[in-house]
Amino acid sequence: MARTKTADRDMTQGGIFRALLLFSLPLLAGNFFQQCYNTVDSIVLGNFVGKAALAAVGTTTPIINTLIGLFLGLSAGIGVVISQFYGAKEEEKVGQAVQTSLLLVLLLCGVFTAVGI
Repeated sequence: MARTKTADRDMTQGGIFRALLLFSLPLLAGNFFQQCYNTVDSIVLGNFVGKAALAAVGTTTPIINTLIGLFLGLSAGIGVVISQFYGAKEEEKVGQAVQTSLLLVLLLCGVFTAVGI
């Protein structure tokens, strides 16, 4: 199987500061846009929908943050497993781990959707 050239970044070589900075920039951007979403959501609800809608969103925020934390933890754990297989050059196990994680996410999405409805 021929490998195509990709933009793999070896974080074990070179300066740690630059590697961590490049790794964390997408995470920081994601957090920034999430905060922007929350701010705009509050402004729109408060000004155009009403106090009850704003209160409803405020009371569900801890539940949503718990679910986000759960999925972030799962993704970190999955990332560790995939990284270990990738570092060991076990491409077949990488594929299996990715497929298993996708199946897990789809199942959990179905469960949480059913519970939410």
